[in-house]
Amino acid sequence: MAYLFIDTSHLLHFGLLDENFSWIESEVVETKKTSEILHAKVHSLLEKHSIEIANLKGLVTIAGPGSYTGMRVGEGFAQIFELEKLPVFSFYSSDIPEMLGDTDGHWVFPAFKREYYIRTSGEEKLLSEEDFGAFAAGVDKSLLYTHGENELSSQCAKDTRDILISRPQSIFKKVISEKMRKRPYYFRPLHVEFKKS
Repeated sequence: MAYLFIDTSHLLHFGLLDENFSWIESEVVETKKTSEILHAKVHSLLEKHSIEIANLKGLVTIAGPGSYTGMRVGEGFAQIFELEKLPVFSFYSSDIPEMLGDTDGHWVFPAFKREYYIRTSGEEKLLSEEDFGAFAAGVDKSLLYTHGENELSSQCAKDTRDILISRPQSIFKKVISEKMRKRPYYFRPLHVEFKKS
């Protein structure tokens, strides 16, 4: 039995994990058209490994932070699994440094609208472009994490997507054992995101 993993928060990362949380297969697709290819990619993956959806141990997703549209795609997929009474687990990519015991690290990501999201030891904030530049200039690059290839990658020594790929047991074992099911998380509340200018 296997777990299906999908991350639509930034581009597309999907794969299958065995019962010991080792990758059976993992793929990152550089696309912003996730909704157009996700179902076909998952179908092909399951077919390749002769796995029926009903026989999966569960679905694990990244619940954010990330692209608003991407988050909707991933959460929609998760809700379909829940309708079928299949276990769903979800967590934030910004949780990963703390899951690994790094309480000094800063998880950073472009938050659109010329703002940048920072999470450090559970505390989060949005900074303007100028304020983020000052923050990044004063922080040791070895303490900066981001998720996948993005405009901040060159400033960050660590990538939580790479960690998911190289150290899956460290993350997925914790997510499953703690039965995490975090709600989708975007960078701003909707009343702020869709405020008239």
